[in-house]
Amino acid sequence: MKAYLALIGIDIRLAFRQKAVIFFNYLMPFGFFFVFAQTNHAEQGGAILQVVTMVAVLGTIGNGLFGGGMRAVQDREANILRRYKVAPISPLPLLLASTVTGLIVYMPFVIAMLFLAHVQYGMQVPSNVVSIVGFIVLGVVAIRAIGLIIASVVNSMQEVTVLVQIVYMTMLFLSGATFPTTMFPGWLLIVSQFIPATWLVTGLQGLLIRHESLAANWQAIAALLLTAVIGLL
Repeated sequence: MKAYLALIGIDIRLAFRQKAVIFFNYLMPFGFFFVFAQTNHAEQGGAILQVVTMVAVLGTIGNGLFGGGMRAVQDREANILRRYKVAPISPLPLLLASTVTGLIVYMPFVIAMLFLAHVQYGMQVPSNVVSIVGFIVLGVVAIRAIGLIIASVVNSMQEVTVLVQIVYMTMLFLSGATFPTTMFPGWLLIVSQFIPATWLVTGLQGLLIRHESLAANWQAIAALLLTAVIGLL
């Protein structure tokens, strides 16, 4: 347990020292939030719910791929464990530390976004807000597992940058986060069902926009759980 806590503490300290972490987890999502809110006139009707869904998905993907995948490779190339004189350890503490750090770094943004949506744009506090936050936590774990898979198969920062960009753009455009899936042809709609971010979008739309329960979105939960388990293994 000491190894886990020590590694989590090191990971969190390193995260908040890096400008890229602050940018991808706070500045970029907040930028998306205000731009989407203003262009969609979020103060009118229920547009703010769609904006919150889009930004939460974009932030979760960024946290998992850039915050998980790229940071793991940066730490490896910088010999972080050797610098901190950490004895040889199994992969599990590394995976757990990265996942916990991702949640601690990203979840304050989610809370702040929901607060701003309520105060600035009049969004009613959802009755299932705990379910929404819990679902986003599951999404962060699942997408971060994919980021860690990428980190495990690349050999350099150049390689991870290319792969992360490819996966990021794929999730961005084929998940329904930016373009409605109703625009997709039949074959592309089938392909999108195998992208974990699609289920993240589907679940958040059900919870936020249609005010459904977690039980009603069991398929999205199962897909993200499967992604997290397989990815971490």
